[in-house]
Amino acid sequence: MLSPVGSKQPLERVELEEGLVAYRCPETGGHWIPAQNYWKWQQSRPPVVENGVVENGVQLTSEFDDELKLCPESQTFMSRYRVGHGLNFRVERSVTGGVWLDGGEWEALRQGNLHRSLHKVFTAPWQQAVRDEESSKACDETLSGKLGEDLLGRINALRSELAGHPARAEVLAYLQLEDR
Repeated sequence: MLSPVGSKQPLERVELEEGLVAYRCPETGGHWIPAQNYWKWQQSRPPVVENGVVENGVQLTSEFDDELKLCPESQTFMSRYRVGHGLNFRVERSVTGGVWLDGGEWEALRQGNLHRSLHKVFTAPWQQAVRDEESSKACDETLSGKLGEDLLGRINALRSELAGHPARAEVLAYLQLEDR
């Protein structure tokens, strides 16, 4: 099998985790994980405990991020999926179910305890959560620009305080009153 990136060198067999056989690009450090290897490894592991979001989001960039990649097995184009949950990169998935990770991406997934949930990245609920996360972040950036960090922080604190408050509706109505 040849690497889908760089100078298309032959992939080298490696063990990413105990029992997880993958193939590494010697030039870029990227990894090809065949679907059957991933599922065999998943089934041999205890149940997954997820923490959901990587602290201090990992910012990985690869010179191959915007490059269309061919599956090492089927030679078809792979689809790209945003990982989200504190990680800003995309992973590629083949029609065979195999996954390509650029250099450093497996380590970032492992750091965030998301490596055991890699298969979920390709699901509609996961991708919807990524879109919701990005939309919320864009809204916060816009509000921060208009209101300033200090006021936005105080508003968010009040919003959190009111979330379960029994008089929430009255407070919101009061805030909507015109100057008296």
